[in-house]
Order: sequence, then C-alpha cells, then structure tokens
Amino acid sequence: MRKLLTLLSILLFAIAGNGFAQIFWTENFESGSTSGLLVTAYTGPNGTWTQTTGTGEGGAANMWYVSCAENDHTTGVCGTGCAPVTTTATLATLHVGSNALSLMGADPGAAYDAGGFCPSIYCVTTDKRAISPTINCTGKYTISMSFYYIEDGDLTTDDGSVWYSPDNGVTWSMLVNTPKTLPICITQGYWTHYTVALPASANNNPTVKIAFNWVNNDDGTGTDPSFAIDSVSLSTPVGSVPVPSFTLSPSSTVCEDSCVTFTNTTTGPVDSFRWSMPGITIATPHASPVSICFTTAATYTMTLTVYHSGTSYTATHTVTVNPAPHPVIHYGSGHVLSVTGSYTAYKWLNGTTVISGATNSSYTCTSPGTYYVLVDSGGCWGYSSTPVVFSTLEILSINNEPNNFWLSQNGNSSMLHAGRDLDNDINIQLFDATGRIVSNEVWVQGSYTKELNNADLAPGLYIIKLSNKNTSAVLRWLK
Repeated sequence: MRKLLTLLSILLFAIAGNGFAQIFWTENFESGSTSGLLVTAYTGPNGTWTQTTGTGEGGAANMWYVSCAENDHTTGVCGTGCAPVTTTATLATLHVGSNALSLMGADPGAAYDAGGFCPSIYCVTTDKRAISPTINCTGKYTISMSFYYIEDGDLTTDDGSVWYSPDNGVTWSMLVNTPKTLPICITQGYWTHYTVALPASANNNPTVKIAFNWVNNDDGTGTDPSFAIDSVSLSTPVGSVPVPSFTLSPSSTVCEDSCVTFTNTTTGPVDSFRWSMPGITIATPHASPVSICFTTAATYTMTLTVYHSGTSYTATHTVTVNPAPHPVIHYGSGHVLSVTGSYTAYKWLNGTTVISGATNSSYTCTSPGTYYVLVDSGGCWGYSSTPVVFSTLEILSINNEPNNFWLSQNGNSSMLHAGRDLDNDINIQLFDATGRIVSNEVWVQGSYTKELNNADLAPGLYIIKLSNKNTSAVLRWLK
C-alpha cells in the first residue's frame, strides 16, 4: 500500500511542479530482497541494470545493492531498515552499502565504510556507477527525471551524483551532483524529492540511459547515509504534442500576380512537416518560410501538416486571390493611347517611369518610347498585357494630302497611323538598308491606320516611303 502511495505522490508532485506531467518510465527497485542483492543481479520491469567501475578501486570497495536493507520512503521521512509490508512487497531501494569484505559486512543499508585502513588491512576506494537499461524516449520531448533520495558522505570526496547518456552508454555526462540531504535524523538520512530536466539530446531518442554514481576516497572520514535512490520516473508535460500553426504575409487576400509567404510557427515536438496546396506545385514543401506566387484568381487552401510520433496534425489557411486587370491599349489618331473599360485609377508609364500627371483613361504621346498603362480595379492594380512601342515618331506631310503620319509597334504588330482618314490611296514601299524593296502595299483611302506586312522581316533599319500621284515622304524605321 505504501508503494502505491509513493507512486501517487510522484504523480501529484509532477502535476504540481511541472504544470501537469505524463510519466512514461518508472523504476521502483522492487527486487524482493531484504539484503545483499547486488545491482548487477537485479532485473526490473524495464530490464537488467548494469554497473561500471572506475580505475583504482580497492578490493573492499563500497557496493551498489537493490534491497530493503535501506527502506523506501517518501519526502520528509527519516530512513529506516527493511520493513516489508507483505511477503512480496519489500519497499526496496537502490543504495550504496559496505562490501562483505569490510568490517561492517555486506549491505547494512545506505551505510558505507569510509576506510582509512588502506593498504594495511583493506582498501575501500570506490568509483562505481549503477546503470539503467536502455530507455526508449521516442516521441517524448521536454523530459524531466524525478526521484527520491538520501545522501551524505564527505563533501565531494565521498559523494553521489546522477549521470546521463544519449547513446546507450557510449558517452556520459553528469546530470546533477545531488545536494546532501538534511542531517536532521537520528537514524538514516531525511528522504527528499528531486527533479532535473534531461538534455535536449534525450528528445525523441530511443537510446537514453541514466546512472547513479558513488565515489569514496578511503580517507576514513565520512558520515552515513551514503546514497540511496527510489521511485525514479521520467515524464513529459501533458499535452506535449505539436500545435500546428503558420503565418501569412502580406495577408490572406491578395491580387493576381502577387506572392504570399508562409512561415511555420508550430509549437511543441515535431518530427517533420510539409506544405500542400491543391492546384499549386510547391517546389520546397519541407522548407519554411515558403513563398507562393499566384497568377490566377481563385480561392486557395494552404495546409501545413506536422508529424510527431507517427501521428499527423494539420493547420489550414484560405488565400483569396482577386483578379487583377490586364487592360488593352488602343492607339488612335493624334498619337492618342486609350484604354477601354472603367477603372478606379490610371497610371501611364514610359518604360518603368511613371509619367507625371498621366492619370486619365487616355494619354497623348509626345516622344518615342514603350508605353504601358497601370489600372486599379477594386483594389487590384494590373498592367496592360502588351505595351505600345513608338520606335519612330515623326510628323510628315504629303502635298495635296494634309495629314500627319507616324509609326508604332505593339508587340509583333507594326502600324502606320494618319492624323485622320485618308482622302486618297497612298502607296507604301518598304526598303531595307541596301535599298532593296522588301514590301509594296497600298494604304486604301477612308482609314487612318495601316498594318505593315512585316512578319518575315529581320530586325534592322528600314525606310518606309509613302507616296501618291503628286508627291512622297519617307519614315525611318528601326525594327
């Protein structure tokens, strides 16, 4: 019954001290022995305990025992000898006792021979480590170790400590040099509870070991108790599972041709994660942050899936991509560019330069250049899908045909423009740089534009000759 109360007190302490904890590994050292069982002969519910010995140990060195010669107790109780409550429950502990070869005899509980007779009679110099079986911490994070203990000795020369190995005992580091417990008991020491955090290397690690170490320098000075441990437990905080979350920047509502950056902000233990979005191929689904650019208006759902201990957890956000306008520029008489449709705002550009004051639905060109229009539709700005390029802008006049003429390029299309509809037909001859005629067409009266048949022409300098029955004029054109 007392052992049950001990386990309950461990759980209650973990709850009070750690904001709720979940115990996943315990060792209570219930060997059934009343005295003399060496730790190397003990196999508990987690497996067999082992032992290592340091160099220079004496032949009568102190020993690790698992018995109730030092009885189990909870916090605030003075140590006692074996007091079994049933024939099968002996309330045993792991403790350091004297060697059978010493004058004190084997396993008197947590009482040790401090020596002082080496080498004349026997040596009790000790450096022994009692080592746990392998502890599988797979899927466990933010691990704490708790136990009850008593300890005295002689400062650091006769001293107990707790050790940790992340690699099945290949390498070790001291976890804590436990403080001496209060010397307020007439009998053995004052049982005390202790909790220490395991290093981060224990997280999700299947090859963890813990150990308890005892050293004695055989100088004849020391005070009982030696070192006794019981009710060891490893725990994690309750709710130690991933809480998936992520942020979006600049927002969850954007326009076409915009990009959104997603950043993983998940808390808790995570083995791996991945992004997914139907209709979108994500080049780096396991990276954070990740940026997605949207070219088509629609509603998209980004899902972050995090994995921990074979279980998946998800978080989602919806991204609304509103359509961005892609206006078409029309060019008309008088060098006027215009946009059909109604928009909230307009910005005309020559190349990448915003033209000051050009904020209407039309713009009159005054110089050669590459012209775009940027329009606002419901908060989404969009560029014209194809620019208008004026490679040459010249004002010409043909006798008897008062008019202005100029040349424009819109993508692959090249157009001749007149200031007004022609009153008479005009012949169009196109010459390359060698003077060879490469095209001969007629611009029929009654229209003010004429598309040049130049799809097969190589880039270069050309001369356009415009003529009627009375006179002619030329335009230089760099295709």
